[in-house]
Parts: sequence; structure tokens; C-alpha cells
Amino acid sequence: MAVAENEKLDEKILREEAEVIEEAAKLEAELDAARKELEGFKEKYLRLLADFDNYRKRTAAELEAARREGKLEVLRAVLPVLDDLERALEHAEADPGAILEGVKKIKDAFLRILAGLGVEEVPGKGEAFDPALHEAIGVVEGEEDGRIAEVYQKGYKVGDFLVRPARVAVTKKKEVGGGE
Repeated sequence: MAVAENEKLDEKILREEAEVIEEAAKLEAELDAARKELEGFKEKYLRLLADFDNYRKRTAAELEAARREGKLEVLRAVLPVLDDLERALEHAEADPGAILEGVKKIKDAFLRILAGLGVEEVPGKGEAFDPALHEAIGVVEGEEDGRIAEVYQKGYKVGDFLVRPARVAVTKKKEVGGGE
């Protein structure tokens, strides 16, 4: 009887051992699949990282090129004004009175160039004071509060972007019958 029980026990151990070997093989296959999947993810990550680095470098180069082109566009537009000023100075000695007329023409040409670049003058004298567009550097008495009485330095904007605020004096309503 002990022999029969030993045989049954041996069979049971062999079956359990076979099940454990089968389970281990299954787990080994799952582990290999997970490793392959991880390697695939790692390759995708490295490719994505390289693509992003290339994108970052390309956009930085494009941004620098756009800045440079913007500066060149402004310089190309403004250089004719410098040429006109040099010509005016050359001819100033011959006819000093003509320089005023020449400078006015140069100013008009310069304003046309600025308008072509989208530059607009900030509203000035008589308009309502707007702290987003104007810098108040003085106050004077006037008929109503908050109007621009004097423009000391013109302001300019491009679309909604303020290039420089106008420096102005603002009105303050006269007080009637004060405390005196």
C-alpha cells in the first residue's frame, strides 16, 4: 500500500510540476511580449523626442528669420528717408530757405512709409484721455474733465499694439465759485 501511495504521490507531484512548468512558460512568454512592447514604446519615445527637438530647432530658426526679415523690411522702407535727408543737407548750402520745404516733404514721405507699415497716430488734441494710449504729464483747466488739451509728443500704434503712448496734458474742469 505504501508503494501505491508513493506512486500516486509521485504522479501528483509530476502533474503539479508539469503545471508549474507550463505556467512558467506562459509567464515567460508574457514577459517576452511585455519586453517587446516596452522596446517598441521606447523606440517611439526616442523618435518623438528627436522629432520634437528638430521641431524646436526649426521653429527657432524660422522665428529668427522672421525677426530678421521684419527688421530688413523696416530698414528698406526707412532708408529712402535717410537718402532724402542727405540730399536736403547737400542742397541746404545752396538755398537755405528751400530746406524747410524739403524737410516737410521728407516728413510727409516718412509718414506715408509708416502708414504703409500699418502705423497709426494715437488720437490727440480735443479727444478723450485714454490711459491705454496716452501718458498724462500735465493737467490744465478746461471746460470738461478728461480731454487732451496739449500733445507734447505724439503716440503711435500698429493695430491694437501700442508702439509709444502720446505724452499729453489733460483738462480738469474749472471749479465754479470755489471756497474763496
